[in-house]
Amino acid sequence: MKQRKIKAIIFDMDGTIIDTEYIWKKVISDFLLKRGIKKLTPSQMYKIKNSSGGGLPKASEVLKNEFNFSESIDQLVEEKTILSLEYIQKYTVNFIKGFPDFHKKLQAKSIPTSIGTNSNIVTLDILSKRLNFKQFFGNNMYSMEHVGNKAKPNPAVFLHAAEKLNVKPSECLVFEDSISGFKAAKKAGMTLVAIKNNDNKDILHIADYIINDYTDTKKILENL
Repeated sequence: MKQRKIKAIIFDMDGTIIDTEYIWKKVISDFLLKRGIKKLTPSQMYKIKNSSGGGLPKASEVLKNEFNFSESIDQLVEEKTILSLEYIQKYTVNFIKGFPDFHKKLQAKSIPTSIGTNSNIVTLDILSKRLNFKQFFGNNMYSMEHVGNKAKPNPAVFLHAAEKLNVKPSECLVFEDSISGFKAAKKAGMTLVAIKNNDNKDILHIADYIINDYTDTKKILENL
């Protein structure tokens, strides 16, 4: 891979800097359980898995189409949003292993960083306050709501973050864990670091770097 000059780093949030994936899976599980759906077929599991990282509207659209729910997509989004906000305040949220230490090394190199997430602004604000994101990112934290609800795989939130950091897309390194995030980073023309998990293993080949967590970033740091 030809090395690019990296001037800034953009991080996805859920599953990338914080371990919230188990919360979102519980949201979906409880949402379906309320409707008497206790078990999913392999096809349903695949469709729900592939909607992960695409934002609540996309995930709600998949659920409505798959289960023929009578509610509108907006109603489903509202219900899941209420449940999500309750759970992210109720359950433990930790940083992905090694993230705080890795970010300190970026700060030592004077590399600016940002968040670019499909989560809504309210969720981003709650998690920012809980985990003091400002110590890492200052005010450089952006939701898909900052770009007209254009969710990944649309690259809009990554391009917005790059513009705010005053760098070219080609000068950005993106850390992501979702399939939609991988596609967004590539569409934006950015270098992609994939955080490996069970849901993205079939598409890891498109990443420029692959890591298990932030203790696995020596090579990346050497190339910055």
